Amino acid sequence: MSAARRSSSLLRGLAARVAFALAVLVICGLLAATLVRMAPGFGMDERMLDARLSRASLQAMERQGAADRNILPYYWHYLGQLSRGDLGTSLSWGRPVRELLGERLALSLRSTLAGLALAWVLALGAVTSLELSRRGFGEGLAAILAGALLCSPAALLALACVYIGAGPAAAIAAIVFPRVFRYLRDLVRQAGAAPHVLTAHALGLHPLRILACHAAPPVLPELLALGGISVSMAMGSMVPVEALCDSPGVGQLVWQAAMARDLPVLVNVTLLLAAFTIGANLLADAARSAREGQA
Repeated sequence: MSAARRSSSLLRGLAARVAFALAVLVICGLLAATLVRMAPGFGMDERMLDARLSRASLQAMERQGAADRNILPYYWHYLGQLSRGDLGTSLSWGRPVRELLGERLALSLRSTLAGLALAWVLALGAVTSLELSRRGFGEGLAAILAGALLCSPAALLALACVYIGAGPAAAIAAIVFPRVFRYLRDLVRQAGAAPHVLTAHALGLHPLRILACHAAPPVLPELLALGGISVSMAMGSMVPVEALCDSPGVGQLVWQAAMARDLPVLVNVTLLLAAFTIGANLLADAARSAREGQA
């Protein structure tokens, strides 16, 4: 296949993935709005119990609640606002959602990226150490530790990090690490059984050179896919971690908005988290496709 035809095929595949990602985003927002609408107690506003409010104010709250009950018109109106850059106004905070996200997004991104990087560093370091040492005791200890972390709920790990004085990044790393480690260890173990890797061992090459030059390159596409999936794991763990660690980020905002059934905040944050997750997976797929095309 010529280079021009290969590039055209990659561009068509990327365009199809982008279109699919946009459709998934729209569906995610609609599902979030529907689930909030179906939650018990939706439409109940504690402010209506305030005896100081006038009848006109109470009627305005009732009209607002009635408008939010009809999901399809509400979501269509929301998409129209979103196309103009308007994210709406929070019902519980009484502030534009754009301001709330702007105040909290940077902190959440720092915590998530730091936790994700720490999880990958620990996983790569553990796999490299196990591959170089090749001791059964180390394999068993790593399997027990990863299994214990994997079986622990995210809330329990977040509380443990609070008790030891660690931040949200450490909790996110503890949640993501066992999942990355187990898959990465299986990939390296399978790559180590390949004939060319066994030949390199027979020739007496250094184990670190064998790992870096012979075992790692064939599994690089799978590593890129795992990187995209790990972003989804980190984003999913951000909500309970920030809520329990009392970190004023987007995860805590989601928790508070869910308790208050704040539909504008929940829909916007759902789209934001879905966009980050889909974007990471899209980049990983594009990089993997480009590498496979070069191969």
